Amino acid sequence: MNYSLQVKKELIENAPRAGCCKKAYAAGLLFDLREWRERCLVQVLSSAAARHECARIYREQYRREALVDGSVMLFSSEKLFAVHKEPPTFACKNCRNHFLRGLMVVCGSVSDPEKSYHLEFRISNAEKIPMLSELFESLGWRAGFRKIDFGAGFYFKKATEIEDILRTVGASNALFALMNAQIARDIRNEENRVSNCITGNIRKTVGASAKICEAIEKIRAAGRFESLGGELCETARLRAEHPDAPLSELAALHNPPITKSGLNHRLQKILSFSAAIEEK
Repeated sequence: MNYSLQVKKELIENAPRAGCCKKAYAAGLLFDLREWRERCLVQVLSSAAARHECARIYREQYRREALVDGSVMLFSSEKLFAVHKEPPTFACKNCRNHFLRGLMVVCGSVSDPEKSYHLEFRISNAEKIPMLSELFESLGWRAGFRKIDFGAGFYFKKATEIEDILRTVGASNALFALMNAQIARDIRNEENRVSNCITGNIRKTVGASAKICEAIEKIRAAGRFESLGGELCETARLRAEHPDAPLSELAALHNPPITKSGLNHRLQKILSFSAAIEEK
């Protein structure tokens, strides 16, 4: 079962069973209905779980049976027909969340957070778009908007926004999965950053060492090695013998050991000495 279906399954299993919140949940499930034929409403749902839940709620709330043909559901309740164009009303502070829970079951989809961040509500009834847009704005959710066949899609691509939506609709397990995926992604990014930094430093060190070794060979070839003097001769010899050693290790090999700053100063002198030989 993919992540989006797991979210719907969790929301259905924890749906309210009584009171005003159940009515709000039913309003969310039956929000995206379109008129079809006389006094008949239609809804198309690809999720079998969502169809079963809509049929159950419709039976309990309106004492009627929905007609189901594949992914198409037909509702012929006069009472539902009369109220389906009205904006949702919330009797208590939790009703809004349960309305959004129902809406997520029938209109929502969310990508696997291991792959990407994308949550979307697809509305096929264009008349309902302003209602939903106003509700999202009241919650501080800034959705992207795109036109689709017979309606529009409200989408969110920020992990923090998706977290807030999952928390609001009560998808706790899905929320924890998203947060864990975020943590894992942050750890991978940090590991990659450190790895790239280390690799860059190694390349830089190897390049600098190769340049020094090349300069030392030029000095030897010119017969001027002894002209470097005692300290520079020792440094040149140690670098030639340990071309891959980092500066800290190379500095410790001196007798007596020297600092990295002192070693770097000597290496610069060796480079300058080699450059002077080339000029002559």
